[in-house]
Amino acid sequence: MCSTMQKYPYIVIEKDGVIAGYAYAGALKNRAAYNWSCEMTVYLDHNVQKCGLGRMIYEEMERRLGRMGILNLYACIGYPETEDEYLTNNSTEFHAHLGYKRVGEFRNSGYKFGRWYHMVWMEKIIGAHRENQPDVIFAGNNI
Repeated sequence: MCSTMQKYPYIVIEKDGVIAGYAYAGALKNRAAYNWSCEMTVYLDHNVQKCGLGRMIYEEMERRLGRMGILNLYACIGYPETEDEYLTNNSTEFHAHLGYKRVGEFRNSGYKFGRWYHMVWMEKIIGAHRENQPDVIFAGNNI
């Protein structure tokens, strides 16, 4: 958390005084040419899914990242060939609902629970790409 917050937002969301989830962003690649892109991560307690908290935390992350000058958001998501008790397509559907587009897939790239899963990359553009793009302002949670 401390390392992430040196450059990017890290948000915790509560429901009824209990932590219900968190979201943070991180570098897509650790090279200056990719400063305008970041990878999004969100975790929500299963008990609070489908009640609007996911959208709320993602929209707040987008506002903060946009103020920093971030233009491109990416999400790397586990994706099952066939849904099972461990992994469904809910995350890809959630991201699509928020305006993310699927841009890539890695087949059988993750192994857990004795099974192989695919990974999909989804992308959302939140800012204008300019010829003379202003620098990103890395200021962590003070955005």
